[in-house]
Amino acid sequence: MASEVLFIFVILFLALAPPLVYLIWVRDTEICRREPYSALLRAFLFGGTVSIAISYFGESLIMNLLYSSGSPLARGFWNFQPFDPTLETLLLAVIVAPIIEESAKALGVLNSYPRLLEVEDGMVYGAAVGLGFAAVENILYLFSALVGGVELLLMTAALRAVTSTILHASSTAIVGYGIALSKFSRLRGVEKSWLPYLLIAILLHASFNLFAILGVLFQSNADLFSLIGLFLSFILAATAFTIMRQKIKRLDRSVPCIPEQSP
Repeated sequence: MASEVLFIFVILFLALAPPLVYLIWVRDTEICRREPYSALLRAFLFGGTVSIAISYFGESLIMNLLYSSGSPLARGFWNFQPFDPTLETLLLAVIVAPIIEESAKALGVLNSYPRLLEVEDGMVYGAAVGLGFAAVENILYLFSALVGGVELLLMTAALRAVTSTILHASSTAIVGYGIALSKFSRLRGVEKSWLPYLLIAILLHASFNLFAILGVLFQSNADLFSLIGLFLSFILAATAFTIMRQKIKRLDRSVPCIPEQSP
């Protein structure tokens, strides 16, 4: 019993610590008018509850419509193609998941809409929502990895900390940037849609997922392509996260202000 409690504590720590550290890092990228932790934690929790729930049920519904034996859509859609698990993985990872998850996380930014007082605030709150989503997703993946032993658990935790976690932060920050731009454009009497930024986030997420499943798509040399995919996933996520922080920093410093004395 004690060992089970210990493993649960370890998994929760490994899953939650990286997203929370990244949240502080993104928040402290600003030196002026930093967002209060209370508001950021609410956005974080929205991503880890509402956005996760919508994504789970939405993805399950669509995959059931496409693949369930009792679905009329499945019978019509797959007439030309026998069931192929590789194709199912590709559809879920590259099309279904990015569209549903990025749309669900966008709701978290919209939930923080009144707190978007500067354009960069959209990126900060977007990152917070994405990190909350990633935290709960980490918990699910790590409990699954535990079946394979402690070594697999630690490897999964380390890889997700530097790939999926920052990907979710970056993609939702893009949507948040678009929502904030739309808000301030409307205040100037100009209509500007944030949906193109949602599309960019979806494409970023889809590219990341495509890299992540290269080993599944090229099973004849799965180990090599898995390593290539892992490397490309890391580069994409790290680059997006770096650009996001640089953009927050530039926007924050574009208006002179006195740095805060305390967080």
